Amino acid sequence: MENKQNVAEHKRRNRDMFNAIARRYDLLNHLLSGGVDVYWRRRALRAARHKHPQRVLDLATGTGDFALAADRLGPQQVVGIDMAIEMLRLGAAKVAAKGPSARVDLLVGDAEQLPFQDHTFDMVTGAFGVRNFGHIPSGLAEAHRVLKPGGQLLVLDFCEPTAPLFRQLYLFYFHKVLPLIGGLISGQRRAYAYLPRSVGTFPQGRAFVELLDAAGFSQTRYMPMTLGIAAVYQGFKGPVDE
Repeated sequence: MENKQNVAEHKRRNRDMFNAIARRYDLLNHLLSGGVDVYWRRRALRAARHKHPQRVLDLATGTGDFALAADRLGPQQVVGIDMAIEMLRLGAAKVAAKGPSARVDLLVGDAEQLPFQDHTFDMVTGAFGVRNFGHIPSGLAEAHRVLKPGGQLLVLDFCEPTAPLFRQLYLFYFHKVLPLIGGLISGQRRAYAYLPRSVGTFPQGRAFVELLDAAGFSQTRYMPMTLGIAAVYQGFKGPVDE
């Protein structure tokens, strides 16, 4: 995705695809994961070093689930940004349902060209969206730019398991069963065929940690979850006070 025209086309296709499946997105996420995606988000946030960050930015926020989960940390503000306006509309309804206690603002925007000044956020998060960036290194560089010194990046995403037998079963489900079920419920089978492809091409494990290192993050690591089908990645901007 190095060519600018290819990157722009990739972003446009993804924006249109997620707008098309927005109405069924949450239902399918919970159904196809057996509800474990909720657990993954909570576990990811348990890795938050700042237990009460002042400002949090959630990249590729979609319908706002991770932004709302981050709101439980008690920040002054959570900002969720996404290119798919239909996803954000659903997220806005969730925020409204929480009432005035919710400190979540949702914005249309590009995670690779963030409309924020340097050193703005204590924490930047992203769940199941970073792999959809047009150019992942650009998105990570932007995350690093807008973090305050000592701030933390947390990324949650799918992985392909490595244990041979489980890997075979998982890949069969992921490539054959999931697109069928997702397509039947959403009417957008192409979108659910894209999901396993996007996971297969996403830098996983140590490869993603190396991207974090290249973007300037320190104390980088990853934590596999649920037999290796998901992982939490983290990094910090500069030295971290103990």
